[in-house]
Amino acid sequence: MRTQLITSRLAALMFAPLLVVACGQDGAGGSGEFVTIPLCSGADQVLSTNQDGQLICKALPPGAAALPDCKKYSEALTADGSKVFCTARNNESQASKDALDKLEQSEILIKEYQTKINSLGGPSGPAPRAVYCGQYTAAQNPNGAISDAGVTGVFAAATLCRKVANCNPNTAKMCTVYDMYHSVATGAVTAATNITQSWVHMSAWQHNRTAGATPNNGLNDNCGGWTYPTGDLQWYGTTVEWKAAQTGPKALHFPSGPGVVGCAQRFPIACCN
Repeated sequence: MRTQLITSRLAALMFAPLLVVACGQDGAGGSGEFVTIPLCSGADQVLSTNQDGQLICKALPPGAAALPDCKKYSEALTADGSKVFCTARNNESQASKDALDKLEQSEILIKEYQTKINSLGGPSGPAPRAVYCGQYTAAQNPNGAISDAGVTGVFAAATLCRKVANCNPNTAKMCTVYDMYHSVATGAVTAATNITQSWVHMSAWQHNRTAGATPNNGLNDNCGGWTYPTGDLQWYGTTVEWKAAQTGPKALHFPSGPGVVGCAQRFPIACCN
């Protein structure tokens, strides 16, 4: 029986990216040369050479038996002259074999988790939260029905923010109350920053007026998703101010609620990138 000490398919024999083909040691002559070994993939490919003697991946001929996928640490590929199969690599105890198999499964899970983590934003975690970049202001500031270019609502607020000089023309949007908190917490807004009362987005499902239309849909405190300019539906808006608190230092103020911020009122828009 012939045994080849490899960890997986014959295709995986090409596990090492470099192979030393001429070993040179001090005083022994010769020079160290490295040959790149291609990484063959799939059970239908094996390592071979072309007419120039270069290592290549070559497909198995039609009808050739697929090579088995041996366990990484506890098995090796072997042959008996008529077929190839996996066999125990060493004479470990069953407990050792089980431990090696669990190690292999753990490595597979770690790779799967790493892929999922990367899909959430890479090794550094999710992308940073948006921060304050300026106010959209106009000769007549918008009321609770924010419109631009024939569109009314959240997207219209974003397109208006993208016209602000210090904001990103592709990604700026109306700030949320949480964006404003993040802006202060990270130093993007400082004591020197001036932010007068401006619209910000908020959905708190407040039921300050139970007679208000659709009170459970999160429309009460953002003027119906910034589509509503009057008061008959008993919706209202949310605004932000960055000004001194009664204690002296500047603090975030979020005026909101019926009788406080009506949707017919007009304010700038607080914009974030």
